[in-house]
Amino acid sequence: MSAPRKYSDELRVRAVQMVLDLRGQADGGRGAIRRAADRFEVPPGTLRHWVRQAEQARAQPPPAPDEVYEAGVQLVEFGGLDEAETLWRAAAESGDTSAAYNLGVLLVQRGEPDEAQTWWQLAAEAGDTDAATGLGLLLVQRHELDEAQIWWQLAAVAGDTTAATGLGRLLVKRGELGEAERWWRAGAQAGDSDAASGLGVLLMKRGELEEAEAWWRSAAEAGDVTAAIGLGVLLVKRGELAEAEAWWRQAAAAGDVTVAAGLGALLEERGELEEGEIWWRAAAEAGDIHAASYLGLLLMQRGELAEAEQWWRVAARADDTHAATGLGLLLVERGELPEAETWWRVAAQAGDTDAANYLGLLLKQRGELAEAERWWRVAAQAGSIDAANYLGLLLEQRGELGEAETWWRVAAQAGNTEAAYDLGLLLKQRGQLEEAETWYCTAAQAGNVHAANNLGVLLEQRGELGEAEAWYRTAVEAGNSSAAYNLGVLLGRHRSPTQ
Repeated sequence: MSAPRKYSDELRVRAVQMVLDLRGQADGGRGAIRRAADRFEVPPGTLRHWVRQAEQARAQPPPAPDEVYEAGVQLVEFGGLDEAETLWRAAAESGDTSAAYNLGVLLVQRGEPDEAQTWWQLAAEAGDTDAATGLGLLLVQRHELDEAQIWWQLAAVAGDTTAATGLGRLLVKRGELGEAERWWRAGAQAGDSDAASGLGVLLMKRGELEEAEAWWRSAAEAGDVTAAIGLGVLLVKRGELAEAEAWWRQAAAAGDVTVAAGLGALLEERGELEEGEIWWRAAAEAGDIHAASYLGLLLMQRGELAEAEQWWRVAARADDTHAATGLGLLLVERGELPEAETWWRVAAQAGDTDAANYLGLLLKQRGELAEAERWWRVAAQAGSIDAANYLGLLLEQRGELGEAETWWRVAAQAGNTEAAYDLGLLLKQRGQLEEAETWYCTAAQAGNVHAANNLGVLLEQRGELGEAEAWYRTAVEAGNSSAAYNLGVLLGRHRSPTQ
């Protein structure tokens, strides 16, 4: 009679072995069943039955050569590891490859990989594909990759899907993607979910998204966590966030914390900040640096600055540039400018354009204009719109109006209202009133009150008094005193006393 399935084979073996070890002690192991039952939370009657089965298995007469494999399996199942080793060793020495393979497995479990390799090599040379596969794995762990490839290839050709999958991984590391794909296809078509998952990665990188999705679905439905994560990434890129979330939740439930950061980001986008924080915390506490950075941002937005700083420091020390940039902002608010500069320099040198922009501002405030310009140029050339605007201002102050215009155009066309306003001023000074009006209008419609006032001036000069009044009023309502004066003058000049 077999043990109830709620108990794992490993637990049963360990419990039986404890009883046998206790019985071998000087006191004869009084109370061994009770002590082991309490230790493993197993009913004493159940454990007693397991021990009886193990003892009966050990008491059986030596099996016939063709029964050695099954006899050894039975001994292992009931905790008779030493007896199984003796049985398999004798059979392996007589040339039984199955026994040699199982002896190798037992030795690996006991931490004796050298002897395991000896037995697996003998069995593999005799044509045992399981042994060839295990031997390849041991050789990879020892970085003997050429020999591992030989054994895995032999096993894979013989139809071993585990070897085919391992061979694919090895070939990918060597850059032999075509051959890797061939073996992963063979494994995936034979139902190996690891191979299907790896094949999906290759296809994704090649842009063959439809087939990548098909293999990832196959592997994810079979419980492959890596495939579930990859499938979620693909679905996010397609905008199918609900299904992506479902797969990522499945991966997280299986214990994979790497997906928790992405899951937190999905929930944050939906406004479900409370659950998003839970996942980010789980990932950050497990060492995910991006999650620590996101968590810091969320906490900062909530005003929990001390804990935000804690997580940003963790992430910044691990080279997360977003965290270093955020940490710098937090330190500036506290007046700790030297440390803020240190973190912004670290992030800017790693290519973070926001950090380069903030560093430029800090340097300008100190009067170090040459270095400020250098960092703004770096950031602007990398696409920072704010840096392009600040660079334009610096150049305009130096009288380099042509290049200032160039950078203001870049920033204004990307939606920076300050740059649009400054560009309008520059064009008006040159007498290019039509284009100046265009940029004033762009900035004013985006809420720039100075642009609204200047637009009113242009319109009034053209005689378009109604529209000029409207823009003056817009600026006045936003608190612009120049617009209030201009509006008063306009109304005084162009309205009758009765009005």
